[in-house]
Amino acid sequence: MSLTDHSEAAAGLTAAAADGSWTLDAGASSVEFTGRHFFFLPVTGSLPVRSGSAVIRGGLRQLEAEVDATGFGTGNRGRDKAVRGPAFLDADRFPSIRFKGERLTTAGPWQVTGLIDVKGRSVPLTFTVDTEACAVSPDGTRAVVHATAELDRHACGVSAMRPLVGPRLRLRVRAAFVRAAE
Repeated sequence: MSLTDHSEAAAGLTAAAADGSWTLDAGASSVEFTGRHFFFLPVTGSLPVRSGSAVIRGGLRQLEAEVDATGFGTGNRGRDKAVRGPAFLDADRFPSIRFKGERLTTAGPWQVTGLIDVKGRSVPLTFTVDTEACAVSPDGTRAVVHATAELDRHACGVSAMRPLVGPRLRLRVRAAFVRAAE
């Protein structure tokens, strides 16, 4: 079953519905970002999702996701090549960006806290889950999770062009999961 963002047949995300083992459907998932050029002009783009999985049993047991740094794209070929280069992501040496979730908080707004690994440097990152936009298929086999976070690129070692490029990136994740056989 294909699950769209707000399918009428889908139920919202609850802690009970989230329990289980999940595999990320990379082709149906996305990571988008917005940054600032000259500190005020927005620049948007995306990174392809490679893989991921989650195990939730009364709380987060395991969450891992990987995106492809070599696929960084904003629609501007010159900018994209520069950002994939050694001054920014150094994607030839560090082709993957990984997130490892360590904690899921469901009291109040859901939050997933963990570490993001960029260029061999791990820094803390917290995603806020938009449970209103999330959905679980009626049979409980698919779930789509929407989450946002703000990432300090300088903390990740991506600090080139400080006077021209803002330090913060707003991340938007759409993660489509398929329940794994247990």
